Amino acid sequence: MSKRNIVFILILVTVLLSIHAGIIIYLDPFFHYHSPRGDYYYVRPETVERYINDGVARHFDYDAVITGISVSRGFNTSEFDSLFNTKSVKMIYSGGTFKETGEGIERAMRSKPETGIVLCSLFISKLYQDKDHRRSDISEYPTYLYNDSYIDDVKYVLNKEVLFGYCYPMIKARIEGIEGGVQSLDTTENLNQDEMQLTDGSWAEKDAIPLEHRIDQPELDEFEIQNVKENVAQNIVDVAKEYPDTRFVYYVPPCSIYHYKQLYVEGNLLKSLQAERIAVEMMLEQDNIEIYSFNDHTDIIEDPRYYDDAVHYVDWVSSYILKSISNNEGRITSDNAKDYLDKEENYLINYIY
Repeated sequence: MSKRNIVFILILVTVLLSIHAGIIIYLDPFFHYHSPRGDYYYVRPETVERYINDGVARHFDYDAVITGISVSRGFNTSEFDSLFNTKSVKMIYSGGTFKETGEGIERAMRSKPETGIVLCSLFISKLYQDKDHRRSDISEYPTYLYNDSYIDDVKYVLNKEVLFGYCYPMIKARIEGIEGGVQSLDTTENLNQDEMQLTDGSWAEKDAIPLEHRIDQPELDEFEIQNVKENVAQNIVDVAKEYPDTRFVYYVPPCSIYHYKQLYVEGNLLKSLQAERIAVEMMLEQDNIEIYSFNDHTDIIEDPRYYDDAVHYVDWVSSYILKSISNNEGRITSDNAKDYLDKEENYLINYIY
C-alpha cells in the first residue's frame, strides 16, 4: 500500500471518528457536557441511570434532589414539588450503596450549592458495608462520566452503542416531528393514598412458609461497627456539614416483612438494626439532617398486596411517605429515637417468621 493511500485512510478514519464524536458531544444523550437541547427528545431508561445521574446533577435546573436506591424511584417530582415548594430532580442508584448516593449528593451540591432539600433512602442492611463499597455485580462503573477529567471521555464520545442506540433514535425522532424534551421519571397512577393500589401478593407465596426454628442473630463485631461509623461519616454526615443551610432528609423505607425475614434467615437482622442505631445517633448530631422511619406501620409491611416484591412497595406508599414527611410525621428525633428503635427491634427480632 502506498504512502498516499495510508495517509488517505488515516485522514478518513480521523474524519469519521470526529463526526462520531461530534454527534455525541452535540446531542450528549447522557448530559455529560451540557443540558438537553430542546429540539430533541432524551430518554432516561433505568438500565443507564448511573451513566446519566451525574449529568443531571451538573446540568439540570433544580433546587431539590430525590435520590437513593430503587425504592426512591416511586417518588414523583411533581408531587414532591407541590408538597415542598421546590423544583426537584430525581437521581436513582438501583441496588446502590451509600458510597454511590453520597457521591451523587456531593456532586449535586457542588453544582447547586443553593439546593434547599435532599431526600434519600436509608437502607439499613447496607450501613455496615465498607464506606467505599459499590455494587459487586456491576463489572464497570462509568467513572469517566463523573470524574473531573476529559481524557477518558473517549469511552463515551467514541462509543458505538451511544451513537446508534441513543443519538440516532434522537435524530430520527426529530425528523419525524416528535416533540423535544426529557423523559419524565414520574408515575401518574395511584398518587391518592385513599385509592390504595393492590397487587395479588402472589410473589410472597414462596416466602410464606413459617420457619421451623429460631435462628441466632449475631451482633455487629468491632470491624463492622467501624464500617458503620466510617460509612455514615463519609457518605452522609460530611456533606451535610459542608452545606449547613440544606435540609438533608433520610427515610428508612417500609420494606415488607418478607425482606426482614430474609435478613433474619441470613442472620443479619440484628446487625442491621444495630447499624441503624449507630447511624441514627450519628446523624442526629447534625442539625440539618432529618430521619424518618415507617417500620412501625405494620399494617403496611405485613401485607404483601402492597408490594411488588419483598422490598419495593406500590406507588401510593411512596406518596404516603412524602405526605408524612411534609407533615413531619414519622420523624425520629433525639427525644424518641431510643423508644422507637427499641420497639422496632423487639417487633422485628421476635416476629414469628
